[in-house]
Amino acid sequence: MEPLAEPVLETQPVAARFAGLWRRLAAWLVDTLVLAAIGFPLGLLLGERFAPIGTPARLLGLLVAVPYLGILGSEIGNGQTLGKRLLRLRVVDADGRCLPASRAFVRALLISLPGMINGVTFRLSGPVAVAALWVTGVLVLGLGGATLGTVLLNRPTRQGLHDLLVGSYVVEAGRVGLPVTASSSRRPMIASAVWIALVAAGATAMVVWVPALTANGLPPVLLERVASIPGVNSMEVKTVTTWRAGGTSKVVAGVVCYAGAPEDVPEAARQVAAALLEHHPDAASAPTVGVTVVRGWDVGVARLTHDQNFVHTPEQWRAELGR
Repeated sequence: MEPLAEPVLETQPVAARFAGLWRRLAAWLVDTLVLAAIGFPLGLLLGERFAPIGTPARLLGLLVAVPYLGILGSEIGNGQTLGKRLLRLRVVDADGRCLPASRAFVRALLISLPGMINGVTFRLSGPVAVAALWVTGVLVLGLGGATLGTVLLNRPTRQGLHDLLVGSYVVEAGRVGLPVTASSSRRPMIASAVWIALVAAGATAMVVWVPALTANGLPPVLLERVASIPGVNSMEVKTVTTWRAGGTSKVVAGVVCYAGAPEDVPEAARQVAAALLEHHPDAASAPTVGVTVVRGWDVGVARLTHDQNFVHTPEQWRAELGR
């Protein structure tokens, strides 16, 4: 008589497993595409209304990203955005439970804000403009850099700064309620605080000791002149030094965001060129002066823009201007 086989006992996991880095990045990429798919049709429908806002319209992306990440990343969405559902991941707390909506929305805001405010320029002047630039730098480089750094380096939990602040973990999607058996030490939080403090100190030093950098070195009268051009929302000026056999020269190029009609773009470019020739210290002697007019919309999660370039010598610009 053959002996009876011993019964095989199926063991159930007793703790949640942390999500790997590549699966988290893949889920993030999927969610980025989903947000773009939501934002692009909205931009097509309402882009003409967003255009006069200029680059601050990027912050409107928070109205799409935060609810998407907050609702689906909470107990309402079972802790899974579409990207996390596809990659079989879940956002949970230390007890393995999905986050309440309040904590999930804070987490979503911490993730989204650095990316949305990156690239925003405000039509401000004086101390207010400097303060806005300081805040933008701290959020993008400080908060954004700390979040990315902690996700990459904080092993084994891979908790980013946003996770550390709200007490969340990204784990493999299994049975809800499996507790997290490991936690981060205090070092990632301390390192994040030190990094943000260094960025804030660096931004403060630039404001105090190198004020020209915070204003792009542009004369206030030039900024005021360009701001008075109808439809122009913001401007950036780039100066490139070129070398020739006869010596060096500086090429001046202005980039403006424009919300006017397409047929008015050439006239807006001429007015910007006139402002550069009159008020930029290098424009009159530059071999060429370029103006790029950017039309379209950018709502943070999606964008559609069209650039028109105008490049002439100072003499050609003066001829067009009748001077």
